[in-house]
Amino acid sequence: MKVGFVVHPARREAMEAAAALVTWCRDRGLETRSLEEADVGADASSPVETFAQGLGLVVSVGGDGTLLRAALAANRALAPVLGINVGRLGFLTEVEPEDGPDALEAFLAGDLDVEERTALVAQPEGAGWDEPQWALNEVIVEKAEPQRMVRLATFVGDDEITTFSADGVIVATATGSTAYSFAARGPIVSPRLDCLLLTPVSPHMVFDRALVLAPDERVTLEVRGTQPGLLSADGRPALQLPVGCRVVIRRAEDPARLLRRKGAESFYSLLRRKFSLPAGPPGEA
Repeated sequence: MKVGFVVHPARREAMEAAAALVTWCRDRGLETRSLEEADVGADASSPVETFAQGLGLVVSVGGDGTLLRAALAANRALAPVLGINVGRLGFLTEVEPEDGPDALEAFLAGDLDVEERTALVAQPEGAGWDEPQWALNEVIVEKAEPQRMVRLATFVGDDEITTFSADGVIVATATGSTAYSFAARGPIVSPRLDCLLLTPVSPHMVFDRALVLAPDERVTLEVRGTQPGLLSADGRPALQLPVGCRVVIRRAEDPARLLRRKGAESFYSLLRRKFSLPAGPPGEA
């Protein structure tokens, strides 16, 4: 078994928790490696590709942002992700550092649940780059200039919905409904629902609502007008989108696989805690 660690590099608690888990793994004969230590070999592979080779488990130590980085590497390895939470309460990382060894023990014993989550892949056309972009939360096409808008012709399948003049357009999964899409007034969706969300960001037009799409529908965003756009997947560094190019976004063939402890806190309980929602006794008016 080879275990890969993706650790928040700026949090001392995350580094300490990861070091303890690495020691635990090595004491049990498990091989470990870190994404931060991944070298690019002579074949010019990216650090993520090099890191992912042969992994049977990816452990994220940090917050939700760290887990998104880990999910990309796990997708390359076709391995599950275990999220160790260090920092603020998140939706994706549920295991506290002190419970990490027990969670790893349960994984080795086959006693963790595997929760499959819909993911996305975005394929550019005419952008000058052609590497597909994978995302667990969302893909966003947004304006390149802070003081400008971007014009995005938006298609679902072969049908053109409209051309948004906006700060951007988000295509999100149900998992990503509590992230950037939520900040843009999109709906919160159960992560068990297999769907796509299409959410405009600050559109300068009357129609400003999000759309909930079937999981097998594809979204095409075409950059129109005079202003170029930028594409970012799960908050990774943005890629240029010149005027006239298109991005086709669809459900990824392979879902993300998140490990959860049996009897773990439900999504709705976590939602209530995350947003400090009041809860009264049953039957209270």
